[in-house]
Amino acid sequence: MKKRLPYLLILSILLLFQSCSSPKYIYDKSSYERQKELISTHGGNVVGEIMVGIGSAFVGAMLECEVEYVPSDQQFKKLKLINPTNDTIYVNMLTDLVWDNQNYCDFMDIRIPPKLNCKVMVPMHAAYNLYFSNTPQSDDDEMIEIFTTDVKRFSLYPGMTLEANTSSEEK
Repeated sequence: MKKRLPYLLILSILLLFQSCSSPKYIYDKSSYERQKELISTHGGNVVGEIMVGIGSAFVGAMLECEVEYVPSDQQFKKLKLINPTNDTIYVNMLTDLVWDNQNYCDFMDIRIPPKLNCKVMVPMHAAYNLYFSNTPQSDDDEMIEIFTTDVKRFSLYPGMTLEANTSSEEK
């Protein structure tokens, strides 16, 4: 077991750094900074919840009574945007949810390379309008609305909203 401990420790640290890394596909500076703030806030919430859980278990054991701990509602989640195409997908995510006193919790200029995905930390209970296209120009963008409580992963490909509009018009 002692021989495996260093390997497990190194693997754990690598996984921690990988899970905490900011998305490298966000090219808008303010959106990138907002994403880093969300990740650090989420990390602080997780650490706080763990400490409160351990503390309540410790107090319950010391006082020989049952201390009921109810974790708070999750405030953030990771949304995985998937690009199944052979082209880069350009994405803008707009919402009416305010992050700080001045700015919305929008994420602009996300560029997802072909056949890859991008994880974006988003607030729970938010509606986002995703504008996406395989060209950097905004005149041919498609728009789809998603709710962060309903979606965990989302594939983006050109023409997907046209197919949805055609099938609803045929009915």
